[in-house]
Amino acid sequence: MSTTSRLTRGMLVVLVALVVAACNGDDGGGSSGGTTRSTTPLVGTDWVLSDSPPLGTGLTVNDVTARFSKKRVSGSSGCNSYDTAYTVDGSQMTIDPNIVSTMRACEAGPTAAESAYLARLVKVTSYAIEQSTLSLFGTGHQLLLAFRSSDAQQAITGNWSATSYFTGSAVRSVIAGTELTAEFGSTNVSGNAGCNTFSATYTTSGDTISIGPIASTLRACSDEAINSQEQQYLAALDLARSYRVTGSRLDLLREGGTIAVTYERALS
Repeated sequence: MSTTSRLTRGMLVVLVALVVAACNGDDGGGSSGGTTRSTTPLVGTDWVLSDSPPLGTGLTVNDVTARFSKKRVSGSSGCNSYDTAYTVDGSQMTIDPNIVSTMRACEAGPTAAESAYLARLVKVTSYAIEQSTLSLFGTGHQLLLAFRSSDAQQAITGNWSATSYFTGSAVRSVIAGTELTAEFGSTNVSGNAGCNTFSATYTTSGDTISIGPIASTLRACSDEAINSQEQQYLAALDLARSYRVTGSRLDLLREGGTIAVTYERALS
């Protein structure tokens, strides 16, 4: 074989090796055996506490949530909502112990579990994400809290009871003794507006949502306050532009991310 032939053959071998290496190279998501494994991002994901490690009695898995923005983490601690600052440096994480929380009175079980959750949260020193699981560790790499990502588009389906709604000028709690509901199917939403029932189609794309047109029955409401609430609730649904599901809470948001309607998961 001539020197030129040997050089040509050697170049072909190197070229094939480079192509194979490019095909099997690092995909940025921890690929193994040619299978891409995507990692859920920390920021912008709705994280729901998983079963382990347990916090105590009286708290269901979907009651504790976390959502990380660029500088803050917030969510439901089981009964109340919380918000605080955090910092990340590589895999290291520090959560500010100055937590702002609502002051809703809770039963003994959820109160104990809520306290345990917040106490663990401020002990976090590092984190890791493996596909759709977020693990928060303390000193000595001790697992303190484990979360799973929530698929909001799938999580919105089901029955919801409204807790507050936008009146056109402010966000107001639902009138005591009345019920505003919404049941989201795959493409339709229906429910009770306090006096009449309603139905509408809806579409989602990512975290955006469009509801309407809304049709309702025409029963006359004897109470003017309930009639006004009904009109404002249906108008608030029409204003929804995005949505967020965090555990047992659903927020429909207006343009700019302000509240249109807030719900809690209806008891089955």
